[in-house]
Order: sequence, then C-alpha cells, then structure tokens
Amino acid sequence: MAQPPTPGTRPLRGTHDLGEIVGYSYRLYVRDFVPLFLLALLTAPLQLLSGVITQRSDSDAAETGAQLLLYPQVFVSLVVAAAIVHAAHVITAGDRPSFNASLDAAFERLGAIFRTALLLFGLALASTLAGPFLGLYWLRNKEATVDGRRDWWLAWVPLMLFVYLAIRWGFNQQAVMIARKEKWPALDDSAEAVRGQWWRVLGIMLVVVLIVLGPSLLASTATLLPPLASSAIISGVSALLLPFAVIAQTLLYYDLKARQEVPKLSYTEDEEIAP
Repeated sequence: MAQPPTPGTRPLRGTHDLGEIVGYSYRLYVRDFVPLFLLALLTAPLQLLSGVITQRSDSDAAETGAQLLLYPQVFVSLVVAAAIVHAAHVITAGDRPSFNASLDAAFERLGAIFRTALLLFGLALASTLAGPFLGLYWLRNKEATVDGRRDWWLAWVPLMLFVYLAIRWGFNQQAVMIARKEKWPALDDSAEAVRGQWWRVLGIMLVVVLIVLGPSLLASTATLLPPLASSAIISGVSALLLPFAVIAQTLLYYDLKARQEVPKLSYTEDEEIAP
C-alpha cells in the first residue's frame, strides 16, 4: 500500500528531473524485481531461438527462419512491454505488482495495443518518405507548421521527421495501458504530453538508452561462445534490462503529464516511493 509522506520522498506520478527518473526506476525495479523480470523473461525464448538459428547456419533457409521469427518476437515484445507498463502503474499507486495480473491487463488491452502499433508502424513508414514532400509543401504554404512550429530541419535532415515522430508518439503504450486510449487518441495523448518538451524528452530517453546500451554491448561479446550459450546470455541480459527502460519511460510519461497539469491519471499526492 501507499506509504505516508516522509521527508525526501516525492509523488511517483509527479514531476521529476533526469536523476530522479533514473534513480526511482532502479529502486522500483530492485524492489519488485521478481515479477518484473519474469515478465521481461517471456521475451527470451524466441530471441534465444532466433539467435541460435542465425549463428548455427549461414544458409538462406536459416536466414528465412530467423526472419519469420521476427513477427512473433514483435508480438511478444509488445505484450510484455504493455504488461510492464501496467506493473509500473500499479507500483506508482503504492501497491505491489503481480505477474499474472500484469499479463492479464496486457491481454485485456491486446486489441488496442496492436491496432495502435499497426497505425504507428504505417505512419512511421510514411514518415521516412515524407520529408522532401513536407519541405516542398512548406515552400508553397508559408503558414504550414508541424505541431505549431515551422522547423525546417524536419524536412531537410534525412530521417529527422521519423525521429521527431518517434519521440512525439513514443508514449503510445502508456496511453493505451494507463489512459485507456487507442489508435489516434493514444497517439494524440502521447503527443500532448510531449508538446513543448520534445528536446527534453529526447535527451532523457537518450540517457536511458545509453544506460541500457552498455550492458547490451558487453553481452554481445558472448557471440564468441557456442551459439546456445551466447544466445542465452544475450537474451537474458536483454530481458534483465527491459523493465528498467519501461519503468523510466513510464515515470517520464507521468512527469510530462504533471507538467502539463492534465488531470487524466487520477493520482494523489500521497502516492510515494517506499523508503
């Protein structure tokens, strides 16, 4: 349950700086390590199998088999990430997460998760081709803007529009699992949270990625080992790091919502992290 307010603690669904987001994410993960890691570990079997197939054979058939495994891997990854988002939501309410309850919550929102993911994939694909056309459109229409701003670099820097939209819509799973939205409303919820703070969000997410990248690169040296051992190590480390990244992103989502003063998440000031 939620702990009474104590000096030095802050609401988990309130505003946080970078250090607090990283620190709280680590503390929350360690405190509820077992259910969070077990959820993330669901991604390991398919990743392990794909790694073994890829390393054991250089044939076209092996490459095709590894590519076919990509689709169930994406499926499982989306479900697991959604379950961890739900677990983080439970934790920030002052309760303890459950493996079964978090997975059930993800499956309950399965349709919304994939409808939103498919929309996001289509828009991301379109954005890779839209940059030059956006620039030409802006040359003709002097009043045109993106999110209220006329940032020319979105049109002329290669793939910059894709990066911009990836950050703008990056909280789509939090919108699906926490705000209970889907498709365009979910993307709009994420965009509204990021509005006016895109560069800050980019910076924080880059730090989180760098924190995760270090152990991932270290684990990649395991490719020198036999295929089964190296794939087991890489998939295990990947699962180990996933909850930290998802919790950090969820805390950042709460931070952005609090800064926007949007009372959609029904949080109270006594939701504190246990000392």
